[in-house]
Amino acid sequence: MSNAMHILALPQHPGLLEALGRLAVAHTHLELILRYTVKTISGVSVRDALDATSGARISDVRRRIKKLFVQKKSPESEVVKLDALLNRARLLSEARNDFLHSAWSQTEAGEAVRKREEDHQWVLAPSKEDVDTVTVKIMELAGEINNARLHGFIYEIVKGKTEGTAGSPESGRRREGRS
Repeated sequence: MSNAMHILALPQHPGLLEALGRLAVAHTHLELILRYTVKTISGVSVRDALDATSGARISDVRRRIKKLFVQKKSPESEVVKLDALLNRARLLSEARNDFLHSAWSQTEAGEAVRKREEDHQWVLAPSKEDVDTVTVKIMELAGEINNARLHGFIYEIVKGKTEGTAGSPESGRRREGRS
């Protein structure tokens, strides 16, 4: 595709634009689950965790989660499990950023295009299906992380370190739709 300057126009592909909107919303779910994971591991209130991570880059939140988890003297096998989840989150965030932080336009022929940041070339835009695939993977990962912090290995590490202490990090949480 040409490197020539395009007249910027919003692509006239409603399905693709809707898919990009779903991607944006799904990623905010992942971000929120990661911020809740800070709450779970640190043992602070939801409000304190959200205030502490407000405005933080998602990469900083991932680093904070890892640091807090390691401070719990977690076994190496559990740290590796967390690393795998956090690395998948990083890769999916990069895919999301690649799609949403690109300049988008439309060719004279009506094809959706976007400007690749690494080489500033205009390339064909991803399909609705490509965007939806990333969205589904993000939602699946958010659910997996949420399950790990509420019932799985993250919960077990936190529970194991706080058992027998008053005010454990998970005390007082709502039963359904927990935060």
